[in-house]
Amino acid sequence: MVSEKNSASITGKISDGMSTFESYNNKEIYRFDGLGFAITGRLVSGLCGFVIIVLMLMYTFSSAASSIMVADLGGSNAFVGDVEIIEEAGPTLSGTMNPGSSVDFGYIIEDTEWDYTSNFRLSHIEVVVNWEANGAGSVGARQVTFQVSTQNDTTGETQDQSGFDGTMTVQIPIQMLPETVSGTADSVEAFVGSYETEGEWAGGTFTYNSGSTITNDNSISYSISLKVYVWDIQNVRETII
Repeated sequence: MVSEKNSASITGKISDGMSTFESYNNKEIYRFDGLGFAITGRLVSGLCGFVIIVLMLMYTFSSAASSIMVADLGGSNAFVGDVEIIEEAGPTLSGTMNPGSSVDFGYIIEDTEWDYTSNFRLSHIEVVVNWEANGAGSVGARQVTFQVSTQNDTTGETQDQSGFDGTMTVQIPIQMLPETVSGTADSVEAFVGSYETEGEWAGGTFTYNSGSTITNDNSISYSISLKVYVWDIQNVRETII
């Protein structure tokens, strides 16, 4: 019996509250006679509800962002940056050679001009040789071999070529980055520094294997050069992963 009375009392209070709320919604709070417009309780209720929803969403997204940046990333910040590759000219050497001779360069002869181990932002390097046969009319094909390696990888790459002239290029990748990089770090400097790695000391041998048997001048002229490509990370901005 007591339970039924309590239930009826609660139902009555809810009903009275709903009636009061509905009456407020239908009530005119303020009227703009000149504009023929009135602010009703329903507009006020709707505005209050909208503000509450916006505040709840802001709190939800703020909590989610804090969770990702601090908890999931171990307190580090997430960064993204654009990679730019810059070409720089390196050392060169040139001369003439006769059949059966060769010329060493770089770390092979401990030429420190070719030593880029202290450059921690090398993308890659290219070693290029240009050569051409000397003598009147450059009669008869010449055969040459171009071997390039580094102090850390002495096997390297070898290319052969025959003819009257030519160009051979050997590329050595070091830290070739994509157009855009991303990662986590405590600062922008730490983010950029995370991609740095020790450079290389390049070198090799250019060999003139054999010349023509139908010319008095069997010599060839050559030029060996090093091209250095350095990366830089620009437009670094903080993001959320």
